[in-house]
Amino acid sequence: MADISYTPTFRHVAWEDRKDRVEAAGPNGFNVRFNAIAGDLGQLSTAVTDIGTAIDATNAVPPPQPQRLSFTPSLRPTGLLSGGVWSYDRNGVAHANSLAMTGVANLTLPHGLRLTSVRVVGDMQRGSAHSVSGTVSLARTPIRLVVPAPAPEPLAVSDDFGSVGPFDLQIPVSAPRALIDTSVFRYVLTATFMTIIFGRMSIEAVHLTFASPS
Repeated sequence: MADISYTPTFRHVAWEDRKDRVEAAGPNGFNVRFNAIAGDLGQLSTAVTDIGTAIDATNAVPPPQPQRLSFTPSLRPTGLLSGGVWSYDRNGVAHANSLAMTGVANLTLPHGLRLTSVRVVGDMQRGSAHSVSGTVSLARTPIRLVVPAPAPEPLAVSDDFGSVGPFDLQIPVSAPRALIDTSVFRYVLTATFMTIIFGRMSIEAVHLTFASPS
């Protein structure tokens, strides 16, 4: 914030009885003196306005800042591709090294906020396998019990890991499904890894970014 200051310029020189004559014009007349006072009052008014603007700025509500939830998913094997169990090292990094693995993690998300993106950080190695592949997705499913169970609604999906090696995926969230409603939906993160032999995949961290609902 810029410095706000006011420096008066008017200096009154006292009149002397029976020496100074009262006059309108001239360097010692009323016009010059009153115009100087008016100029000082104008500067003072500007300074007061600047002070008010500065006070209003300090009282203004700052714009909402994005929030982030960071975690390593606790993946549970599920489905036909649950040929192995995700393991975790001392740093909490999730590892998959079976031929075909899929795991699901139930997430507790803040109700009423809006998801904007999913970031997944990890590593994928081919080893002696001819090919490896992986998929990471965030989805929601209705809480109500219906038969048959409805298919999960994808919010963010990525299988674009590029070449093998470290990856840092930035996955946008589908805008129509971005608003978190925990009264209607539960939210799950799914990771799938497939290889021929001796390939592996690890997930170091998942970052979910939220914004205000508006």
